[in-house]
Amino acid sequence: MPCRSRSAFVLVLSGLLGVPLAARAEDLPEPREAPRYAAIRYLEDWTDPLRRTGEDPFDRVKYVPLGEGAYLSFGGQHRLRYELTRGLDGPLAESVLFSRNLLHVDAHVGSFRAFVQMGAHLALGAPARDAPPGSDLFDVQQAFVEWRAVARKARFVARVGRQELSLGSTRWVSTRDGTNVRQAFDLARLTVSGEGWNVEGFGGVVPQLQRGVLDDAPAWRSRFWGLYATVEVLPRRLLSMDVFYLGRDRPSVTYGDVEGRELRHMLGVRVFGETPGGFEYIGHALAQAGTVDDAEVLAWGLAGGLWQRLPFAPLRVGVRGDALSGDRHAGDGRVSTFHAWFPNQTFFSALPLIYPSNLYEVHPMAQWNLDPVALEAGCVFFFRQSVHDAVYTPPGDVLVPASESQARYTGAQLSLSLGYRVTRHFMFNAEYSHVFAGPALRSATGRDVDFFGTWTTFTY
Repeated sequence: MPCRSRSAFVLVLSGLLGVPLAARAEDLPEPREAPRYAAIRYLEDWTDPLRRTGEDPFDRVKYVPLGEGAYLSFGGQHRLRYELTRGLDGPLAESVLFSRNLLHVDAHVGSFRAFVQMGAHLALGAPARDAPPGSDLFDVQQAFVEWRAVARKARFVARVGRQELSLGSTRWVSTRDGTNVRQAFDLARLTVSGEGWNVEGFGGVVPQLQRGVLDDAPAWRSRFWGLYATVEVLPRRLLSMDVFYLGRDRPSVTYGDVEGRELRHMLGVRVFGETPGGFEYIGHALAQAGTVDDAEVLAWGLAGGLWQRLPFAPLRVGVRGDALSGDRHAGDGRVSTFHAWFPNQTFFSALPLIYPSNLYEVHPMAQWNLDPVALEAGCVFFFRQSVHDAVYTPPGDVLVPASESQARYTGAQLSLSLGYRVTRHFMFNAEYSHVFAGPALRSATGRDVDFFGTWTTFTY
């Protein structure tokens, strides 16, 4: 091709593509790696075109433009989870297959947004699990409207409706992802954030889960509210702090010989950070006060963990621990049992046997994470904080009544887990747990407990 013809061709092609003549191929921005899907789906942001590679067919529905400042985003998740448990309910093993199917649409128009997520949850093989949170045939998982604004150096997000909520390390308020039906709340919520700080306040009710179709109505007598603030004390993640207040009003609860309406308040502080050498730490201090009927609530909790990332391998070793108060004297007009309202139930393992109430526990563990494979091994040693109080199981029910055992040692739970990210969309997990029943737990189960679980998750 003659030189003049070649120059004209380049000029026309450059004009058609909208690329400046000075921009060579190596100067053009490369598509960034597509983001991993968020655990809470409304936290995903697909507005950056460089994050949508175009090679993934599902990216075509993540950003569907409707006009200036308006777009739709679609997504979903399908999880199939199998659990086999032996030693809890009679001589036979409990075998159950869970199916979770979630679909959502996210609509943005300027500063406003509407997010709707529907869910279908099934449990097959165990009649006792064929009810929430094991089964919920079809219902609204999330549905809210949102408004965003920026003023000076602060960002404002106001949200009203049914929404998932995860606070801090998810130790006390979580999405409860381990169970088949995730936890959601009907809330009004305001978040204000800036450089190195974040404050959010919320108030609302807890939905009453039913097994049927579109029947998860707000439970107006089960109220939940709070204020949660996070501040970066030292830069480069050396030290940060959470300060929070949470309140809960429940129409009817039972603690030993005390029964009635519960109004409970919790004040908490969390400090956490990481050094350049890979040392990580976290610590919680909590106090609870309120009333159950005419009885006074006064409870406390301490929790924390230390980890070290090793420089010569993708290995993280550490230890976690809890000290959560129990009730010491029945009939004294006081409730001292610490109660965690919406904790991460798989915090100890995929087998949620022990609930964080009336508890001492220590949990040495090791994690190997070389993407796409993650391995974890740990063993939790459980003790009762008070031998005059029960051993509790999720969601706060009595597993071992106080009258059945005076032993402090509950048992030890050994767990081995595997996570394998097959593709960006497909995740495989498996876990085995063996509970060595101590004197307190053996009075209820009569034996050790074995658990095997496997789940596959497809997300888009």
